Amino acid sequence: MLSASEALHGTAGLLGGDHVRFVHELVTTEDTALRVLGRLTRRGERRVRVLAPTDAVREDLAVRFPHQPLQVRPFAVADPADRLTDTDRRRAREAFGIPPHEAAVCLVGGWWPYKDPDVVDAALAHLDVPVHVLVIGGPATHNLLKTWAARPHVHLHTRPGPVPETAVRQAYAAADAALVSRQSGVAKESGLVVDAVRLGVSLIVSDHDPHLTKVLGGQDWVRLFPAGDGTALADALRDLAWSPLPRPAACAAADLGVPTAAEQTAFLTEPKEC
Repeated sequence: MLSASEALHGTAGLLGGDHVRFVHELVTTEDTALRVLGRLTRRGERRVRVLAPTDAVREDLAVRFPHQPLQVRPFAVADPADRLTDTDRRRAREAFGIPPHEAAVCLVGGWWPYKDPDVVDAALAHLDVPVHVLVIGGPATHNLLKTWAARPHVHLHTRPGPVPETAVRQAYAAADAALVSRQSGVAKESGLVVDAVRLGVSLIVSDHDPHLTKVLGGQDWVRLFPAGDGTALADALRDLAWSPLPRPAACAAADLGVPTAAEQTAFLTEPKEC
C-alpha cells in the first residue's frame, strides 16, 4: 500500500477483523476531508498493524501516527530459484552483443523523482574506458539517452518500458553490476537492490540511505559511492572495467533479512495481535 493516510488506516480497522498494511513510502498529504475522516475513524487504527519496509520509513510513520502499531518488514521477497545461472548470463550477453570481457552495467526502471540520472550523466562524461550501459524500462529521458549514446566510451543498449519480466531478467543477466543512483535522503525500500541480491548480481549503489549503506557496507559484491558524486561513480565504473566485482553468495538475501515468498506468506497469514 503506497498511501500513509490515517483516514485509510482507521477506516480499514472499522471494516471488521484485524488488518496488516504495507506502507512503502510517505509521499501523500491529507486534505481537510481526509483529516476529518481520520479523526472520526481513529478508534479503528488499533486494529491495523502497519508494516514499514525500512527503519527510516518506520521512523517517519511513528511521527505521523504515534498510536499506530508499527513493525519493520521487507516488502520484497527472494527465492533461491531466482538466481541467474552462467548459461543465463552467457545467452544474455550474446543477445545484447556484449563481448565476454567487456564491462556492462544496467539501469532498470526509468527516471523517477528520487533517482539521480544527472550523476550518472556526469560519471559517463568522465569515463575513459569502454563500458556497456543497459537502460531497461521507463519512463526515460530521450535527450539524456541521446547524450549518453554520443559518449565516446559508452556502448548504450536501450529497451524502453514497459517491458516484460523476462527482458528485465535478461538485462540483469548481461550486466556485471546493477547501478542504483538516488538522491541523498531517499530511504524507501529499493526493489533494485533486492533484485541484485536475489538474482545474484553485483551492485554499484549511492550512499543515499544511511541504513542501507550500513547494511551493504563491507560486502565484497557491493561498491558504494557518495550520492551526487559523478567523479566517484566514474571511478567505480572504471574499476568495474578492470576488475569485476564478485557476485553475491546464495545466502546474501537471507543475510540481509529479505524473506522468501513462503516465509512472507507465512508471516502475513499467521494470527496476529494488533
